[in-house]
Amino acid sequence: MSSSLISDKRECVICGYTEDLHRHHIYYGRGRKKISEREGAWCYLCAYHHNMSNHGVHFDKALDDYLKERCQLAWEWQNRCTREDFIKTFGRNYL
Repeated sequence: MSSSLISDKRECVICGYTEDLHRHHIYYGRGRKKISEREGAWCYLCAYHHNMSNHGVHFDKALDDYLKERCQLAWEWQNRCTREDFIKTFGRNYL
């Protein structure tokens, strides 16, 4: 299991809450969950920011986009890779 690209803390990356955390795979669908796990494209979210409110990442496109963009930048920087490398790995550009 890889560590998260966007946070090394066991807390919600949005609000910092530390209880009832959910592991959110930032790129999901069409086989991307496994890739996200392998590449560290995941983060902890509290239930509220994951899927237990209208403000959760699965219902709030702006929050979903924010996490995808933040993670893509972190992946490209950490791996010293190009945008094209990111697209080859995750299937598309989110920036």
